[in-house]
Amino acid sequence: MRGLQQPLPLLPLVLDDVPVQLRELLVQEGVPFSDRREQPRAGRFVLFDSRRRRRQSPERGQTWIDVDPLCAISSKDPLAELADWKSARFEWRLGATTLTEEIARVDRRAVRRQVLSRLRAAVEEAGGVWLCISAYPFPYRSATNFRMDYDEYEPADFEAVMRAIDGHEGCTSHFVSGAAYESVGEAWTRLGGLDVGSHGYRHHTYRTVEENLRNIGRGIEVIRRAGIEPRGFAAPHGRFSPELHTALAELRISHSGEFGLAYDELPLRFSPGGPLQIPVHPVCLGLFLEAAERRGSGSAALAEAGDYYDELIHDRYAQGEPIFLYGHPTGRLGRYPEVLRRVLETVDSLAAVWKTTQSNWAAWWQARRQVRLTMSEHEGRFVVTAKQRPANWDFALEFWRGEHVALMPLDTPAVRFTPAALAYESRRARPGVRPVRVDRPQGLKAHLRRAIDWERITPLDEIGRTGWRNRVKRTFRKWTCP
Repeated sequence: MRGLQQPLPLLPLVLDDVPVQLRELLVQEGVPFSDRREQPRAGRFVLFDSRRRRRQSPERGQTWIDVDPLCAISSKDPLAELADWKSARFEWRLGATTLTEEIARVDRRAVRRQVLSRLRAAVEEAGGVWLCISAYPFPYRSATNFRMDYDEYEPADFEAVMRAIDGHEGCTSHFVSGAAYESVGEAWTRLGGLDVGSHGYRHHTYRTVEENLRNIGRGIEVIRRAGIEPRGFAAPHGRFSPELHTALAELRISHSGEFGLAYDELPLRFSPGGPLQIPVHPVCLGLFLEAAERRGSGSAALAEAGDYYDELIHDRYAQGEPIFLYGHPTGRLGRYPEVLRRVLETVDSLAAVWKTTQSNWAAWWQARRQVRLTMSEHEGRFVVTAKQRPANWDFALEFWRGEHVALMPLDTPAVRFTPAALAYESRRARPGVRPVRVDRPQGLKAHLRRAIDWERITPLDEIGRTGWRNRVKRTFRKWTCP
């Protein structure tokens, strides 16, 4: 009939001044969205936050969804929690074995799944649909990478790791401490052609922007002098801070991974313009060896670690989540390469895992972010049109119904389908071993060590002479390290 307007598209979602953390969650999930200020009628469903502003007069044919009730998961606002960058001590309790590590205080994956599950239900209840670009190229349902952190150099351990990854180099990434590898030419020969990044020069994450700039820059120069262009960074001890983040942004580091900020999660950006964070699972073989030493049962550590990784890998695969692990060659994986081989064999047994490097994963994530989707309904069928789709990647769509999802290729500018004709599978989260926070009381000595950034890695003559922290550190180092 003349004068009747065509229904607005089901997607993209239109965002009206929602928290930046929600925007990043939608980017991670691959759900198409646009800004209401730029395209007020881009889609049928408008998200707004009643805590930030009152709802505006809706455009004709639009439905407004308040995100405030969606965040009422607990007494804490989950989106506000995502701004938390601090870490704390956690434990994994595996029978008689207790593993301990300092990791992010906020489980970002759990927050993402909770918030977006509630948003998905609200959109579906309002008559909408939930469709996103898959986190992996078609036809994969997960991706895997093993990150090696080279803190020290021991020739036998290094060679053992190189032999263990033979044939699997394409799913490994290698982050090298410059001071430890500065004069070992034979190691650089073996690392040539692999995905190599910086682990800093000194194996320490500093408290100031200037110290991090100097340390990371020196580490990068060592790798370049070896004839390798470094890609990415991994902070020593997995530590994160705004000062580190600023240094990485100034150095234009493309990607990094600090489990003091995020772990077991899809890639994310802590702030616009910063490096892409590539989270890893924070449990390494060293934690099992330390736990076994504490209870005097070293022979059981390797089997425990292997069983733990087997279960973890299958769990991540079943949930469609990335399988990104990490470890240390010297004294751990190099001494017990059978654990590394077992992990790689377990991944080999899974049919639809993309084996990739961290650099390739970061490039994929950047390409995925460029795609612009629009979804409309026409005569009982859905039509998805894609713009700005890079031609060198195989994209996929995920169409959700509750906790079930169907995967289909995005291989043409327009994809048409009916929901009833798709094959669905469950992606419901499974119970597993989750870390438990353990806040132990800290005395004056511990607080002082943290305040002055106490460490014995940096040579005394390299510690700055300005600033109260450096002056105190220099004094204590002279007293304790003559």
